[in-house]
Amino acid sequence: MKPIKKIVLLHDLCAIGKAALTNMLPILSVMGVEACPIPTILLSTHTGGYGRPASVRISGDYMLSCAGHFKEQNICFDAIFAGYLGSKEAVRDCCAFIDSFPELPVILDPIMGDHGTYYSNFDDSYKEAMQNLVKRADILLPNLTEACLLTGTPYEEEMSDADVDCLGLQLLKAARPNAAAVVTSAPAGKGEKSVVLFEKDKKQRFYFPSCGGHFHGTGDVFDGVFTAAWIKGEALCQGIRMAHSFTAECILTSSGYDYPKREGLLVELCLPKLFTPDV
Repeated sequence: MKPIKKIVLLHDLCAIGKAALTNMLPILSVMGVEACPIPTILLSTHTGGYGRPASVRISGDYMLSCAGHFKEQNICFDAIFAGYLGSKEAVRDCCAFIDSFPELPVILDPIMGDHGTYYSNFDDSYKEAMQNLVKRADILLPNLTEACLLTGTPYEEEMSDADVDCLGLQLLKAARPNAAAVVTSAPAGKGEKSVVLFEKDKKQRFYFPSCGGHFHGTGDVFDGVFTAAWIKGEALCQGIRMAHSFTAECILTSSGYDYPKREGLLVELCLPKLFTPDV
């Protein structure tokens, strides 16, 4: 038996500006998880601060051909992670990829909006496609905006605890049986944010001090650490703490240097802190 876990990642790949696969791959590797990327879009940069990037959308045929080849060669995975897909067609193909491996748990970050609105290339039709993908998820990782969009809930910057609870319950009902939902950027009063974990029979809220600074790719750093921790058997609550701790470390470290913030977090300087070889 292979001594490490293996996960397939359906996500975009940026050459510059560290986000998506560029952040997740090294994090998963240094935490002892084999990461197998299937890029959904190739970009010269991420989309914040670099103008319009050069981009190539990967054909859905490629995603499905990968699934067919993997099955033909009896290649086994321990889980599937789905992140930025970028089009309704890609969401459809992602559903078909997941259906090719019905036994695998699925982690989904339904990336499509923030600060109460869709990203510029998405609309309600993309949400409807994403809702079909949510049905296949075992763990959901939406931010507050995405949780509201997926459930048809009006977004409020300072949403009440009761409204956030309602969001979480709706997400659990929409996903696979015994699913969990981790809602990030949930309001915690006085402009602060929290992370809320919803499971079948309980809810936990995590309050973390503000790290200051804004960098692209922080969500992917959080996703990477959380995913690695979970697939290696850590409790969901511990995965959240580990993910936030490392993301905060990256933000604080990056904030100490004078460089163009559009280049993203200085993940490379912090990766050694994640390396804890299994004994």
